[in-house]
Amino acid sequence: MMLHSVEELDWRQLPQPTSEELRQSGGLLVEDWPHARQVMQLSLELFDATQPLHHLKANARRLLERAAFLHNTGMMIETRRHHKHSFRLIKDTQLPDFTDKERYEIACIARYHRRAVPSTSHEEFAALSRSARKRVSALAALLRIADAFDYSHDGRVLHLAVEKALCDEKVWTICLWVRPLADLDIEREKAYEKADLFEKVFQRKLRLILQDTSISEPHEGSDGSSSIIAASQD
Repeated sequence: MMLHSVEELDWRQLPQPTSEELRQSGGLLVEDWPHARQVMQLSLELFDATQPLHHLKANARRLLERAAFLHNTGMMIETRRHHKHSFRLIKDTQLPDFTDKERYEIACIARYHRRAVPSTSHEEFAALSRSARKRVSALAALLRIADAFDYSHDGRVLHLAVEKALCDEKVWTICLWVRPLADLDIEREKAYEKADLFEKVFQRKLRLILQDTSISEPHEGSDGSSSIIAASQD
């Protein structure tokens, strides 16, 4: 997969929403539109990179996409508990192209993008069916990590993909392409912190590695591994 073009990256940094984004959000606002777009894109790439783990279908990907885009809408009310406000706002707002049931799942996914992991002791999570709880947990696990990848709110992670040669029954390895000269220490630290739900749901440790940004596509060696320039701890 090619890295994002300069034109696409420039568009994603627009400080205001497009008319189509406002339609898709049901009129809900977020405090940082570039961050919303970035987390949405990385969430979708994580969904694709973990397909062998969750086996979810295209409609689940749509739920994650909208939840990622709106995960911080609660920031318009309050910072400290914004994940809970996001749940309420999404739950109570009509979203185009989604049923009431789907919108409720989107609200739950956004609610769990930070802090506590899903629990049946939470009224909003307990209200879901068993299959929906499983789906929400898997998608929230991906959103938590995608959000951490843009902790600095400046789009320093350009792209990510699975590193198949370094995945097994205990570890799942994600390769990150990073903006030149950008430091990723804090993003990796936060991603490992927020991988708690990922490890619980998928029963694997998350491993992150960095890729040379001069390489536009993964370059596979004779053993099927990519050209890795740096690796993080397990």
